Amino acid sequence: MNIIKYPSDEAVNEAVKADSKLLGAISLDGSTAYVGAADTAGDHIALLEAFDEESPSGFFRLSFDSLTAEWTFSCPRNYKGISDDKERIDAYYRDGLRVIPEFLVMFGYFSKLKIKNPPPEIWSF
Repeated sequence: MNIIKYPSDEAVNEAVKADSKLLGAISLDGSTAYVGAADTAGDHIALLEAFDEESPSGFFRLSFDSLTAEWTFSCPRNYKGISDDKERIDAYYRDGLRVIPEFLVMFGYFSKLKIKNPPPEIWSF
């Protein structure tokens, strides 16, 4: 995974030292992640626009620090071409649980993962 820091490595490293809130946008395939301090980047859309990424639906979106990572759960309607809602949400959930922890570990964090706005069907077993 290629982790790209905004606006620079130094700025993100300073935010890490201060344990500031960070924003992460991780591509759905896990190949690329963009990271910026929340007070610098503003929001996920602005962070992605800084890298000419046009579709926030192509990314898992996190707000995180050294203790907690909050995943904004927003499954794209066309995720992996799966038409069945439950199957699509299940696939998105499984992929997120694979890609997001990998990103956090590569970033050097072992944050507790929380899911913001999860649909109730992800909890049906």
